[in-house]
Amino acid sequence: MTRKQISAKQRTETVLPPLNFLGFTRWMWRQLTSMNTALLLLLFVALAAIPGSILPQKTASLIRVNNWKAENPDLASLFENLSFFDVYGSVWFSAIYILLMISIIGCVIPRLKVYFENWREKPSKTPNNISNFSNYQKVKINKISLKKIEQISLNNGWRTYLNNNSLTIEKGFSREAGNLLFHFSLIIITVALAFGALFSYRGTVVVKENTGFSNTITQYDDFRAGRFFSETQLPNFFFTLNDFIVDFERSEIQRGAPRKFEANITLNNEETFNVYVNKPINILGTKIFLTGHGYAPVITVKNKNNQILFSDSVVFLPQDGNFSSTGVVKIPDTNPQLGIEARFLPTATVDPVTGPTSTFPALDNPEIFMSLWQGDLGVNSGISQSIYKLDTSKMTQIGLEELSPGQSWITDSDYVISFDGIKQFASFQIAYEPGRFVALVGAVLAMVGMIFGLGVQRRKIFIKMPAKSSSSNVIEIAGIAKENHNLEKDILKLLSELGLKKSMKVSREI
Repeated sequence: MTRKQISAKQRTETVLPPLNFLGFTRWMWRQLTSMNTALLLLLFVALAAIPGSILPQKTASLIRVNNWKAENPDLASLFENLSFFDVYGSVWFSAIYILLMISIIGCVIPRLKVYFENWREKPSKTPNNISNFSNYQKVKINKISLKKIEQISLNNGWRTYLNNNSLTIEKGFSREAGNLLFHFSLIIITVALAFGALFSYRGTVVVKENTGFSNTITQYDDFRAGRFFSETQLPNFFFTLNDFIVDFERSEIQRGAPRKFEANITLNNEETFNVYVNKPINILGTKIFLTGHGYAPVITVKNKNNQILFSDSVVFLPQDGNFSSTGVVKIPDTNPQLGIEARFLPTATVDPVTGPTSTFPALDNPEIFMSLWQGDLGVNSGISQSIYKLDTSKMTQIGLEELSPGQSWITDSDYVISFDGIKQFASFQIAYEPGRFVALVGAVLAMVGMIFGLGVQRRKIFIKMPAKSSSSNVIEIAGIAKENHNLEKDILKLLSELGLKKSMKVSREI
């Protein structure tokens, strides 16, 4: 086949050799460690976390998971197989996160090398012809040596390169240092977050006044921990809630807003602390946060023989800003079993349309509205139940009553239910997050690096002296900068440092 007979298609076709295993591995590594892949994996992590933020998680509350399954039986099996109730511990989420870490580290480390080399490099040699550069000037000047110009430049933070009768000075290397710091900070943040996710723990607990909490897993209401966390890592401490102090705004502006909100606790029967919102106390790296509070009415139930069946303060969960609260009492040891559904109102008002409601969160007119049930509580079914809900599907309602503190209700079944008083409770979050501070430091360093990387521009100034054999007293000056940096100020400052006067003739060649 002659050259004329070769078609255009044949001329443009490029035959690539087949990839062997090593070549394919290199290609895969380049794809994985590209910035586009890292951003795509970051998006996948965000999307993969959505089920964990919407659906209840086993690590947070197994009861909520079971309740959701009972309410949505058609989806329960599918979601269980997809690990949607344990998203952050699932194989697929871990795989995405591990790939993200590999991608970020593999993407950043080569850049670190490049930025480090750029940061350490010396200014380049002055070109032979600098008349085409911006701000080119010829300046008449009296006796002055390049050594002196070099020393003045060094004193002003320039890097210099002296070569015979020419001098290159360069500034803006902090830009490369900023890029280096920014990319290194990405690795710090990624590793810190991964370490924290693996070794941290977080739990919530509700503590009533004059009761205590011991830092063991069984004492938590909700508890979640990293995969490598061990129960033996829990620091040994306990505390007692002595008092909860709260005061609410009573003026029309922001009425009901808390003005004082603090929990007084005694730690290990030794020291007393006040815990405030957003001001946790730190115990061996574990922080105790105050997250909420509510009321715990004291309820006593007796039978017709005056035998006490139940007597304790009961946590009622607030349902609105005025602390209308709901709670239940379960008494499984009677035959038939008893249950009480109740609504507590700190400042009770009975509205003809909406019914009983609270108009203020403080204890101005506390009342409790009770509903007594008897039958099967379902506590022996083997299915986990919430302590804040009463399953009345197999129970019969036997009475309703409204009580104020100190009042009692004698039911038709000869039970005596007393409203003996009111305690308060506080909600605490107890957390150990070992990588959080390091991640914060990494984020701050990344911001600093970004400021330098974006705000500082590299620029060079070239200075050429006449040859020693020449009798000319004219030096040439020009500069170059990326992204249109204003070199004129730098050159004028240099000329000023050299002692040039404004009257000195300066001409620019075009």
